[in-house]
Amino acid sequence: MAKKSNSELISALLYLIVGVLLVVFQSRTIGWMMTIAGVFFVVCGILDLVKSNWGSGAVSLIIGITILVLGWLVTEIVLLVLGILIAIKGVVALVNAITASRKNVLNFIFAILTIVIGAMLAFGNGLNVLIVIAGAMLIFNAVVGIVGAVAKK
Repeated sequence: MAKKSNSELISALLYLIVGVLLVVFQSRTIGWMMTIAGVFFVVCGILDLVKSNWGSGAVSLIIGITILVLGWLVTEIVLLVLGILIAIKGVVALVNAITASRKNVLNFIFAILTIVIGAMLAFGNGLNVLIVIAGAMLIFNAVVGIVGAVAKK
């Protein structure tokens, strides 16, 4: 149980960091994240090639180089995927809120807001406004996660 609590705490802290970066730096954060993701995929691809995992290494290298070279040209795709993932997280949170033995209205509200924010990121306009809203949601999610993880200990 302690490992799950530690994992939840680490996830919450990562949400907090990403949320603050999104609120403070807005669309510049997306560029940084794309660069970090590109470098990550390139490094993983090189490591896979060194380990003779040719298929995985080649795919990782192609993804990483594509992200690094195309940058903002793929931002819409990245936002679409990020928005969909956030919306899926909201759906999972909503299912968890519905199936929980102890119902909590805040869990329902947060889950629905997460779904809406994910949809807005994926399909909406006004990138900076959406980024600030997503950052605020991540900060809120982080605070709830930190409180929950600390309460379990």
